[in-house]
Amino acid sequence: MTTQNDGQNLNGAPTDDSDPTGHYRSSAAERVQQNVVESDGSPQPAETASDVQPEEETVQSPTERFPWMKDTRQWGARAPLTPHGLTVESIATGVYGEIPDESREMTRMPRGSFATPGIPRLDNYSVNRKDELWSDNAATLYEEAIQRRWNAMQDIAWDELPTLTEELELAWCQLCTELGQHATAEIDTIGQWLHRMNYAYIEPKMFLATQEFDSARHFETMRHRALCNGGALGLESPGLMSRRMLETRAGWPEVSVSLYIARGTLTLLLYRFGMHYATNPVDRRIFGLCLQDKARHMAYGLGMLKLTVAVKGVDFGVSLRRILGSIEKDMAGELKDPVLWEALAIIAGGSVRRMAEGKSAVDRLRSEYVRQYVKRLQYTGIDKQESALHPDLAAVLQ
Repeated sequence: MTTQNDGQNLNGAPTDDSDPTGHYRSSAAERVQQNVVESDGSPQPAETASDVQPEEETVQSPTERFPWMKDTRQWGARAPLTPHGLTVESIATGVYGEIPDESREMTRMPRGSFATPGIPRLDNYSVNRKDELWSDNAATLYEEAIQRRWNAMQDIAWDELPTLTEELELAWCQLCTELGQHATAEIDTIGQWLHRMNYAYIEPKMFLATQEFDSARHFETMRHRALCNGGALGLESPGLMSRRMLETRAGWPEVSVSLYIARGTLTLLLYRFGMHYATNPVDRRIFGLCLQDKARHMAYGLGMLKLTVAVKGVDFGVSLRRILGSIEKDMAGELKDPVLWEALAIIAGGSVRRMAEGKSAVDRLRSEYVRQYVKRLQYTGIDKQESALHPDLAAVLQ
């Protein structure tokens, strides 16, 4: 039973008779109105037993009131805490940690969520198989990336960078210019592929997002270094490997051979070279921080390619080996370009006058580059021997 005053307070303003879950509190509203009437002092008729009606209130369970609450594949998941906190690996529990060999879900549905029927296709992912992008270390590398992030503006003491001779400063600027271009090629390459990767494989997608951020930071850092000490940006690199990475359309594993093994091996060695031949703590810190990031990138790329070749089999490894001819041609072309290697010889020698001494160190770097390239191919299961290298690469080993 309600009165004509239901929905009104004493001032005539409407009252809110619903609780936060949407239940209408009609019995509570009646009690409020009854108290108002009793408080005016007029005599009230006594209630008889027949007037008192028991209040019947149906209590619905949350899942009955909100049917969408039933739409879950697994309830009660509890991720274990680790000494490092609640990690990405921790929450990969139950059905939420089941990695499908292939996913045809095209709606950006998070892995483990309940599919809504009739949702239109939002994207056309081309990387839909686990063996095309997965690496068992991706989640761990993601955690490391976010825990070891650094800031080029604040974590490097730019004001403590000592003045170098003009020839030495220009050589460092040339190295930084080319490493900056390596970084921008990585940003563009990963950016072309990240949106094509199915959300069933969120761990490598998350890691690759950190690699893009790392590469942007490396570009920023190299550009800062070239311009902050009285120097200048140097000569643009030939960009042969960059174009190779950007223009490959066969698949993510095929791109990764160029990105991580052909180009990544050189980038890693150049950061190590810069750290080794730095003449001051600032440069050593710059190249050391970039080196730790690049090592993390390489760990994902090699792990992914090793799993891909192992799952897809020998024939796939053979197909990857066949594309190495074009990749090695580009590698050889960049090894012939004199600009970078002359700059490195000046850095290693300490001056133009001592370039001959520095050249021996550069020759060792070039041969180490080719050897590590072959070793990394072999590690991933691609049967490549030094005897089968492009002739110009084989000549470097001599």
